[in-house]
Amino acid sequence: MPSKTTIAIHILNLVVGILSIAILSLVARSVILTDTSSISAIYPANAKGTGRGLLFWPGVGGIVDMLLFMFLWYLTPSTNAQPKKRTAFWNGILFVASFIFGRPLIVLIYVFVELNGAQKGQTMASDGGYVTTETWACAASNKGVGKAGSICSEIRTARYLLIPGLGFAAVMLGLVIYKRVQLSRESRAVGRSEVGSTKV
Repeated sequence: MPSKTTIAIHILNLVVGILSIAILSLVARSVILTDTSSISAIYPANAKGTGRGLLFWPGVGGIVDMLLFMFLWYLTPSTNAQPKKRTAFWNGILFVASFIFGRPLIVLIYVFVELNGAQKGQTMASDGGYVTTETWACAASNKGVGKAGSICSEIRTARYLLIPGLGFAAVMLGLVIYKRVQLSRESRAVGRSEVGSTKV
């Protein structure tokens, strides 16, 4: 029977994976809408799309990491296996969990910094400033450009979904670290008992 910690880790991994799928779907749809003839004809060539492009990273990467995490956990030897072998697998699991947390953190910081520096309410950059895909779409929607409102809301929703995703990933990483520390203690205890039995 899996422990409560193990069940919690897998639930969190699944939730982060679902959020990653949602982010990927929203960003992909915004790209498709931007490429339509009615939008691409008026979309400014100098609009910064780096933030939106980076949102693909936690989307695709989050899905891959969710599957990789489950695969590594499945392959991890049981408690009866050699401690060194179990430790090696747990180091891999911890590495993947760190990526699950670190990736959205990096992207979240970048997209909010980019958004904070962008000119709001304008469809064209002025005075050396810049507009992002999101700020352009939101401004264009206020001026009655049909599909711009959908682009604005989808990028914005994808960006905000990073926040709960990061929170769940942080809790998950904490639980994985807790399990890894437990394993280290068990390995040291086994090592001490083996040394003691050898001396006897």
